[in-house]
Amino acid sequence: MGNKSWKGKTGGGWFGQNFLLMVLGRVRVVWLYPVLYLVIPFYLIFARKGYHAIFSYFHDRLHYSKWRSFVATCRNHLLFGEVVLDKFAILAGYSSQFEVRMQGEDVVDELLNGESGFIIASAHFGNLEMAGLSIHQDKKRMNGIIFGGERGGFQNRRDQAFGKMNIHLIPVSEDMSHLFAIKNALEEGEVVTIPCDRFLGGNKKISLNFLDGEADFPVGTFRLAAQLNVPVVTLFIVKESRSRYYGYAKLLQPSPDAGNSAEQANFLARQFVTELESLVRRYPLQWFNFYQYWNS
Repeated sequence: MGNKSWKGKTGGGWFGQNFLLMVLGRVRVVWLYPVLYLVIPFYLIFARKGYHAIFSYFHDRLHYSKWRSFVATCRNHLLFGEVVLDKFAILAGYSSQFEVRMQGEDVVDELLNGESGFIIASAHFGNLEMAGLSIHQDKKRMNGIIFGGERGGFQNRRDQAFGKMNIHLIPVSEDMSHLFAIKNALEEGEVVTIPCDRFLGGNKKISLNFLDGEADFPVGTFRLAAQLNVPVVTLFIVKESRSRYYGYAKLLQPSPDAGNSAEQANFLARQFVTELESLVRRYPLQWFNFYQYWNS
């Protein structure tokens, strides 16, 4: 099994990141997509762990032939490059070039109009950072849980860009202070968006069948939701074309038979994995966990 503790530092270095932000603040992001055909082959050659992990995902989990798995792996890396460039375009303040529609928007709107806080559960699939565009509102502050190892300058730029969308970013920290920040935000009636396919700290997990193989998923988020009695909504935002994204939101239903918070958390986690698997099978190229994810 791969290490599912959260890692995800943005590459490119200080100069590369700032140069990219400068360029994407002036030109449409689609103009840079062709550059990926020059960059991605180097990742395929030199980042072998990521290549093998995604190839195995297509070959062993989705049962593609070896040739089809190779082609899909190349397309997956190219699409991931587009998603990263789209994220930088948002940070550069050029979000108007994207269109985001959503299925289940009424579910989210109802929760935004309520008094209770709630959790948006997602994964490293598609482009969750488009959530700020799909749920653009000023009713409840959204708190996005992010990797805590970014460079200071890049993180400040991220804070400023998402602050304009009423999104506050909570970095995952080694002292676990992010867990208290999450709890406080929910108790204040705010929204917390959490990727539930990697561990944020702690070892509470559940082993579930996912894409015809056993994988461990963290249940800490669902345990907190059960203890605080707050709703959980799955939200996965996929890239449909160069400038168009589509979001899928669904409210998870609590179990009427759960005897305690642990049982309730496991029940919610199973629903989350079911929704994730359904959409991964529908959009297989947008799975972006570049390590061996399954237990075998």
